[in-house]
Amino acid sequence: MERMAVSLRGPEARRIAIGVLLAAATVVAGGVSGMDHQIYSALVIMGFDPDRALLIRALLVGAGAAAASALVNGRVGVATLLGLLSFAALFGPTFAAETRSAAGSMGATGAFDLVGWVVTLLTLAVSGVISGWAGATLGSSARPAILDTFSTASWTAARVLALPLLALSGLMSGRGAATRAAGTRGAIADTLRQAGSKLNRPRIEGRAMRRAGVVAVVATLLVATVPAFGNMVNYSPDALMLHGGPPHVGLGGFASTVDVGWGPWLAWLPSGNGNVDTTNVPAPWIGTPTTAELSIYTPPGYDPTKSRRYPTLYEAPTPFGFWDAATNVKVALDTLIDTGAIPAAIVVFISSGGGPYDDSECADSFDGREWFDRHVGQTVVSWVDAHYRTIAQPAARAIMGMSQGGYCAAILALHHPDVFGTSIIFSGYFHAGIPIGANTSQPFGGDPALLDAASPDVVVGRLAPAVRASLYFIVIAQTGQPPFGPMAASFDRLLAANGYPYMAIPAAVTHGWGQVRQETPTALEVWAARMGATGVF
Repeated sequence: MERMAVSLRGPEARRIAIGVLLAAATVVAGGVSGMDHQIYSALVIMGFDPDRALLIRALLVGAGAAAASALVNGRVGVATLLGLLSFAALFGPTFAAETRSAAGSMGATGAFDLVGWVVTLLTLAVSGVISGWAGATLGSSARPAILDTFSTASWTAARVLALPLLALSGLMSGRGAATRAAGTRGAIADTLRQAGSKLNRPRIEGRAMRRAGVVAVVATLLVATVPAFGNMVNYSPDALMLHGGPPHVGLGGFASTVDVGWGPWLAWLPSGNGNVDTTNVPAPWIGTPTTAELSIYTPPGYDPTKSRRYPTLYEAPTPFGFWDAATNVKVALDTLIDTGAIPAAIVVFISSGGGPYDDSECADSFDGREWFDRHVGQTVVSWVDAHYRTIAQPAARAIMGMSQGGYCAAILALHHPDVFGTSIIFSGYFHAGIPIGANTSQPFGGDPALLDAASPDVVVGRLAPAVRASLYFIVIAQTGQPPFGPMAASFDRLLAANGYPYMAIPAAVTHGWGQVRQETPTALEVWAARMGATGVF
């Protein structure tokens, strides 16, 4: 049987020890030099919430530590393990904090899901191994070239210096030493031949079975963890821990800025689970695909044959699948409605996926290729009113979104105040073409007039006073997080200066899906209170 043992003695042990020290030094140096913080800050500015940024940073540093170790000792296995340990040391505290938070959760944000937690832990372990292996492979591949580059000159010098020493040694030791050396060389050669003969004995069947087993295990792990890793990076690292459905009785306990249990809708309080239907409607753009996705949540107790009508909440431009995977939004809606925190409502998720612009900005584009603003404000609302039992008035309609969707929620309400009465903004921005991403200015073609006409911070001053008073804004952001906190505060001041009613909600979580998940109950309760105050019910 072939042995692949790591020697713990002599030069091999020293190389491994140096590799361990170098991996640890890489982790420490990243923290001391500020490079880790720079990576983290860049990811947050790109739109990743803190926990996702910490996850990606830990994977990158783990890969770097593994590469540094393999560069010294050439041991891919040892370096991969060191990369995994580095990743665990960096992300372990965040995972522990997420576990504690998820274990204590219930209600609208979801309940702790033990299976999801196990899958999360397994996914983190596999991700750490893969990142460590990638770094170790890179370091091991680069090692020969780097060693050759730095050692050729020194080896040449050493050989030149050694020649006279070897000659002198030969003269002093005499013929007997030469004979002994020749005998030693023969013995070594015989030993190597015997060892080679043993190693080359056929072990085909055993090796094939072991390899098949390894392949099966690796394939199973990848099938189980790759989709989970995608959810963790796209949404939040704890996304899988909170997908257990909460009980629908005796909940409460979620943060609220309004009194729960006073609404007029309690006279017809439903119970049970809502339903989500996904359909395709004609696309608001030229080209393929020719349809766009529309998902409609109908609340518990919804019956199209009955006379009761419902307020409607719209979301753009992110599809329902993203919202539900990231925030458990269906469970949140079911729970809030079943407990009476908000009235039963229809919720419509409008996707811009497939259009000609990566970031649609919910705009009617300058070149006429896309008309997403008109699609949301006119086409979709009219279609939903025609097919569902809605309360067809602005006071009973709201538009919400996160990040680019927060920008959309602001500008769509300002562009269509006769359609939407409330705008719910999670960490949005308020000027068109702002350099949050590379594509935000493209739908406007750089035209200053179009940019102004699509900028909430400009349009707020252009509406008539009576229209301003009819719109209500709910602005959610973490006040200290640049750039979203300062932008939200600036927009709040503009709303106040121009006579718009609004509520600012300081978020405990920074920009990202975690913020949406945590603050959705409060935001929707505020919307419910607004509808109660304006006589919707």
